Amino acid sequence: MTQRELKRLLYALVGTYFAVLQQQGNIVWSKTKPVNPNSPYVSLKMGKIKRSYRPIRRFSDDVTVNSYPSRTLLEVNMYTKGAAVTDDPNVTAARENTALNDLTEFVNFLGSEFVDSWCLANDVSIDCNQVHDLTELVNDTSWDYRAMIEVKVGYTQHATGYTGTMYDDGRPYHSNGNPKYDKDGWPLDPDGNRLPGPPLEIGPDGKPIYPPAESTPSGGGSQDLADQSTGWFDSVEIEYKKEDSANG
Repeated sequence: MTQRELKRLLYALVGTYFAVLQQQGNIVWSKTKPVNPNSPYVSLKMGKIKRSYRPIRRFSDDVTVNSYPSRTLLEVNMYTKGAAVTDDPNVTAARENTALNDLTEFVNFLGSEFVDSWCLANDVSIDCNQVHDLTELVNDTSWDYRAMIEVKVGYTQHATGYTGTMYDDGRPYHSNGNPKYDKDGWPLDPDGNRLPGPPLEIGPDGKPIYPPAESTPSGGGSQDLADQSTGWFDSVEIEYKKEDSANG
């Protein structure tokens, strides 16, 4: 799983619980260009990525797959005006601080069997720290109350192929290290199941004509790297030298 894929998954999970806020566009990533929405809203912030220095190595169809167990922190901030202490429209009253309560309810959701199943399906682990009331840290007229939770997130990053670019001999691989096409050109899902198709066109060399490699948004990677091959051998010839019986 790439870091971009992880961010999309976590955003979707938060939006599953805060469905109304997501529909209003009130779930945002911090340190981005858009102006903060009106209260209530939720801001997300991804911490540093920590991963093992040495990968766990395996082979998929004789192609190297390096897996890096990784972890990060997702910071979730709730900004809200709280709840009115009275329903009387003719009375102007103070509002109750519900930020801590509201975010604790979200943590209960993260500890549910629903999220356990979500983690299992997406190969992600989630563990929550304590909820903190941060209302007194910042004075802002757009909201009255604030609470924050740090969520520990574990996942696995993969690097596939001779060059670690998710390609090998021009063949593309999913971010989990499994090939996107079988050797007959039929598309495969990340779990290796054949999709309806259609299959890729077969070239003069008898191999499928794979789609060209795409560079990262910052210009990393190339078709030349994608075409590099791990290479393997089918058999080995071993010569045995007969020892002289006189010499033992």
